[in-house]
Amino acid sequence: MKLIKNISFFIVLAIIITLIGKALESKFLFTYLQENIIGLLLTLLAINTATLGLIASKIQDIITQYPKFDFSSTIKEMKVSLLEQIILIAVSVICLLLLDSTKITYQYKSVVSNTILTAILIYAVNILWDTGKSVFVIIEQVQIMNKKKK
Repeated sequence: MKLIKNISFFIVLAIIITLIGKALESKFLFTYLQENIIGLLLTLLAINTATLGLIASKIQDIITQYPKFDFSSTIKEMKVSLLEQIILIAVSVICLLLLDSTKITYQYKSVVSNTILTAILIYAVNILWDTGKSVFVIIEQVQIMNKKKK
């Protein structure tokens, strides 16, 4: 349910951004996304993967010290995060193929495509934000465990 709520929020936010861009007659963001979204998503995937590797090593350290801790849900979420990013890349490729297609035409094709690409960017940044927050959660938990040891 939370995933559907988040996706809906990202789409609404993307619609607002697209409408503002259209009202301002600015194509900057949309041109940038059309030309760079795949590279940007791959970069964010690389950053996320490196961060998740750091988190996994810290989890391993914690498990060594506290074998009763269960991180199975955390590990599952880490896998889901990577899968979400791969899906975003695939959806971006499909969106760009349809946008560039001369066989598929309709009145609001660019508006719909720009909205989808903007929503994808927002979603990808949210994933990165979530991963970044998890680093601080682990740091806080390690500090709490170290205080309890003393």
